[in-house]
Amino acid sequence: MRPGRFSYLLVVLLAGCGSGGGTTTNGGGTTPPPATTCPLPTPIATPRFSTDIYPALTGGSCGGASATSCHGGSALPSGHINYFATGARSITDVYNDLVNVVPSNAPPGYFRIARRDPAHSWLLVKITSDNPGGGYGTRMPQIGANVCQATVDNITTWINADAPY
Repeated sequence: MRPGRFSYLLVVLLAGCGSGGGTTTNGGGTTPPPATTCPLPTPIATPRFSTDIYPALTGGSCGGASATSCHGGSALPSGHINYFATGARSITDVYNDLVNVVPSNAPPGYFRIARRDPAHSWLLVKITSDNPGGGYGTRMPQIGANVCQATVDNITTWINADAPY
């Protein structure tokens, strides 16, 4: 396949994962919906951290599988949680660093994940708001497209279900 066709195919595939689908009218023309990061593209009745949420966090742009990402490795920026589960660090350690833990870089009243309380779950705010908490960093992921609505819905379902491991 020629490089130009590959780039076009990649754009089409990424746009197909977008939330809302279709096209939007823009002054008489149309533009495709924005591409999104979509690790959980279909509804999950009972999402669990170990089988659904953790793989979503470590894949794509979140980067727990990469020692050089925003949330992987040993040299993390201040306030970033490490999703990198290797060596002595386990998936359970990542879960324990997320659930019912007060973040170091959020307004008062938030937890990284607040069981049964999506409105006070900082992870959810960070992936759905362009200006999280009114000035506490930027939307995640910082690099790449926004997280798709299906993934946001699955994370919300997980939080509402008491964030099961």
